[in-house]
Amino acid sequence: MKEVKYQVFISSTYNDLIEERRKVLEILLMADCIPAGMESFVATDNEQFEVIKRVIDFCDYYILIIGKRYGSVSPESGKSYTEMEYDYAITQGIPVLVFAIDDSVKLPDDKIEQDPDKKKKLKSFREKAMTNRMATIWKTSSELTERLAISIMKAKQEIKRPGWQRAENYDEASLRREIMELQAKNCDLLNENAEKQRTIDSFKENSDLQFEECIIHFEYYYYAGSSRIHRKIDIPLVDIFKVISLQLLDVSKTESSLEFSIKNSLIDNNKHIHFSDAQIIKVVLNQLQELGLIFSKWSSENKNLYWGITAKGKRLRNELTLIRKRTDT
Repeated sequence: MKEVKYQVFISSTYNDLIEERRKVLEILLMADCIPAGMESFVATDNEQFEVIKRVIDFCDYYILIIGKRYGSVSPESGKSYTEMEYDYAITQGIPVLVFAIDDSVKLPDDKIEQDPDKKKKLKSFREKAMTNRMATIWKTSSELTERLAISIMKAKQEIKRPGWQRAENYDEASLRREIMELQAKNCDLLNENAEKQRTIDSFKENSDLQFEECIIHFEYYYYAGSSRIHRKIDIPLVDIFKVISLQLLDVSKTESSLEFSIKNSLIDNNKHIHFSDAQIIKVVLNQLQELGLIFSKWSSENKNLYWGITAKGKRLRNELTLIRKRTDT
């Protein structure tokens, strides 16, 4: 059996978390992982950050430890280098494990952010990071290492990554066989993508018309005392997307959460309503997915299907919702 080791990048502020970082390093070594030189790659300027990005690119997993300091801020981005590292790892699709200290933990003043502006940025960064499905809270360094040990083992089992292995573990015959298998898979994927692209292209011929003019017919009912009241309403798909897209600001949502937003924003937020067609929300989500505006992702951790917004969906959301500068003459 091939021995695979996984490289892990560790990101955090430095001076306030020296002891925690040391213990995390020990746990990763015990878990047969390769820490990505965390002490050697603490970004303090944009030039060093470019080096950090190249290191992150070669990592299999990314660990973020959040304390109570925000850290050094880049003059260009206005963000801390720690937050920039996190954002970059997310954009590269690297699995991220987040460990944030409990707000109730008392720390010395030198380990707590004092700058009001940085406090706000730290709060926003923490909220963003904690939307990650592999995020957890810790109170002590021992609790941090215990939870990290469990999380990294779970990540290795559930999220397959290429990892690293010694060249001597490969013999030429097995390497050639593996290359041939990969080439065959690549060929199959190319054919599959070509077929999907043909389907998408045929759909796109009328996609704008379908989106702009598509009306979703809702029938629903609610109870007023002992009476069951029936109502009907037609809502343009573009209005539904506007509501859904604003709920998907850097987070994913379940179908039930999006259904609640549609009911609350577009139908009636004062009544507990029920749709006559129990599948109507699925119809809406499927329509938006086929238009390339949203996507679905299954979470094996909590057995739920989550919906997110695509790059195309973000562009359309901005066109529909951003406040433009007036051009009145």
